[in-house]
Amino acid sequence: MSIVVTGATGHLGRLVVEALLQRGVPAEQIIATGRRTEVLANLAERGVVVRRADFNDEASLPEAFAGADKLLLVSGSQAGQRVRQHSRAINAAKATGVRFIAYTSGVRATTSTLLVMKDHRATEQLLAEAGVPHALLRNSWYLENYTGQLPVYLERGIVGAADAGKVISAAPARRSPTPTCR
Repeated sequence: MSIVVTGATGHLGRLVVEALLQRGVPAEQIIATGRRTEVLANLAERGVVVRRADFNDEASLPEAFAGADKLLLVSGSQAGQRVRQHSRAINAAKATGVRFIAYTSGVRATTSTLLVMKDHRATEQLLAEAGVPHALLRNSWYLENYTGQLPVYLERGIVGAADAGKVISAAPARRSPTPTCR
């Protein structure tokens, strides 16, 4: 069994690779991909297979996904390009025999009117049409998305569509190894 993680040069993809290693998945069964493989050098030193995958370079994807059973398709970050990029990744995964795709979508992607969800909704449709078994990971807004504006939030609070409601966000990595229950 091998698992491809796209976007391993980014924050979430890297955390996923590290979590797989911590859970005992053999390094040689993990394929960490990204546009800039030099960023992944220390993973390669630890035995992780490192391959170049660029959603904008369609020819790079079949080679990156070759031999994989499962794929974590971390959503691209280029607004307006995601659907085309994700389509290429899904098609390459299917063509190379990937048997399962997990996709990092968004909360209420099928009904939300947020512009970013349009790309997620379209990608979910592509997955459904591809006929490859898949899971939709609909994480909420990541905590790290708030940190750039932290001084403003501390001074003024966070304003959003929730009005006086609470903001729900997702932590890409659990900070403690096991939860504490009392």
